[in-house]
Parts: sequence; structure tokens; C-alpha cells
Amino acid sequence: MNKSDTSSKIFAALSKAQGEMKAVPFDAQNPFLKNRYATLGAIIEAHRSTLAKHGLSIVQMPINEGEQIGIETVLAHESGEWLANRFVMAIGEEKGKSAAQDRKSTRLNS
Repeated sequence: MNKSDTSSKIFAALSKAQGEMKAVPFDAQNPFLKNRYATLGAIIEAHRSTLAKHGLSIVQMPINEGEQIGIETVLAHESGEWLANRFVMAIGEEKGKSAAQDRKSTRLNS
């Protein structure tokens, strides 16, 4: 994980926001495993206003590093403080599985 030089304001805001967040109801079912889960859209919708109320935002950007693809997630605070992390995985495929299911992930800090 990477972060801004200071982090007291972002952690205080995150603590307050998390204190207000409730569990998100499951709104979808996995057709293969038959289990229910909350979609990313439902999670974002349920918590967007609480994050904004406390000056927090989340940004995700796709990344490509040689033979790996992934995403970088940044949690930002209105003060300019931020936390960031990258998740990358090798590009590849095994019959019947996506690359995400097939490959072990690697976490990169930059």
C-alpha cells in the first residue's frame, strides 16, 4: 500500500464513514455455485453518499505492466491525503477458466 505523506485526516474520515455503513443486501446469485452476493454496483450505490459526506472518494484505473494486467485503487480525501494499492495478475488462460480464476495474483507497491 502507498499513501500520502500524512494520513490523519483520511483515517479519521474513513473511521466516521465506516461507523455509518451498514451491510449491503445481496442482490445477485452466482449461477454456478448458487450462492448469493452483493454486486459491486450495489455496494457503490449503498455507500457513495456516506463516503462523499466525509470527503472521501474512490478511483480505480486499469493498469498494464508487461505481461500483467490489473487495477490500481485510490481512496482519496478532500484534504489531499490518499491511500493506493495495485492488484495485478499474469495474462493467461486455462480451458474453461478466465485468467482471473487461473492465475495467482501478485500485489505490487509502487
